[in-house]
Amino acid sequence: MKFNESIPIYLQIKEEIENAIISQTLKEEEKIASIRDMAKHYRVNPQTISNAYNELMNEDILYKKRGIGMFVLAGARQRLLTNKTKQFLENDLQQVFLKGKAIGISLSEIIRIAEKIFQGGN
Repeated sequence: MKFNESIPIYLQIKEEIENAIISQTLKEEEKIASIRDMAKHYRVNPQTISNAYNELMNEDILYKKRGIGMFVLAGARQRLLTNKTKQFLENDLQQVFLKGKAIGISLSEIIRIAEKIFQGGN
């Protein structure tokens, strides 16, 4: 994985784990790789992985079974989908519309493009 230098590495790893849960590559109640194994995989300091895992535990996405490892919490996928949907609608999409409005794109043109994208076109 090539990291974006403008975003902390632990946040990029956190997002990759979140995406794996959303896509169900990582399933709920499934054990995830140890901090040491993840650090080797990403070639980062174990503290970086620990930071990512701690964030995910604080957000009720992961939980720790003492002496066994880290697991994906039941309900984590739906929690992530809800949070990411809210973030998209309140931040990302709003910014797109405001930018389009600022440069003079009509609402009807934005709707036309959105419909084309949702129907599978480019």
